Amino acid sequence: MWIILVRKTSRSSDRMEKLVLFDIDGTLIPSLSMGVTTRVLKKYFGVEKHSKIYSEGKTHRQILFERLKEIGISDPERDPQFEEAMAYYGTAFREATEGISIAQIPNVELFIKGLLAEGIFIGILTGSTEDTAKLKLEKAGLQKYFKFGAYGDKIMDRNKLVPIALEEAKKSTGIDFQKENVFVVGDTVRDIWCATAGGVRSIAVSTGKETFEELKKEKPDYLFKDFSDVKAIITKIRAG
Repeated sequence: MWIILVRKTSRSSDRMEKLVLFDIDGTLIPSLSMGVTTRVLKKYFGVEKHSKIYSEGKTHRQILFERLKEIGISDPERDPQFEEAMAYYGTAFREATEGISIAQIPNVELFIKGLLAEGIFIGILTGSTEDTAKLKLEKAGLQKYFKFGAYGDKIMDRNKLVPIALEEAKKSTGIDFQKENVFVVGDTVRDIWCATAGGVRSIAVSTGKETFEELKKEKPDYLFKDFSDVKAIITKIRAG
């Protein structure tokens, strides 16, 4: 009698599956300036005014950290109110946007539908806290498309979000995505840096506050002015 031993290996198809991770502000929806951090600072730290620090592409955790350093708190994350303040971001955003609808970046929903039609998986990679991110997507009518993501609640450095996103993607889909098949779509240089640091590919779109030329200087893998040619972007992803 012959006994055949079969070694269990990861599915070969895992090596071919594609994953696209979306930034939110400036990519899925217009960049919003709703004074949410100002609300958080006032409620938990009594700060009425603070200088404007450029925050595009930063995590909410980094933004709050920098604001608190600015007002003289030497080690913000050790402050007893820091985590409570972080947890308040979602509520503050809900309060700031009550009765306000949020638009989508033109053609981005068409792009999402095109990816899904091609069997390409999608997720979120954002500096927003999870509650805030889901509220933004819900108000824009996009939350229904996203089942997992990596958020700016616990991580200060956006460059560390890719491994978290891949872990969440595997939990959600059962697929161990190969980095060469993963793409980060974003509108800032920090999205490009994040993709590079995570060993995945970057797709930059100048749909936010940073210009096409500013993004081009950072040498993303792919660069588009907007989502007007959905087929061209999906073709690049498929070929990549």
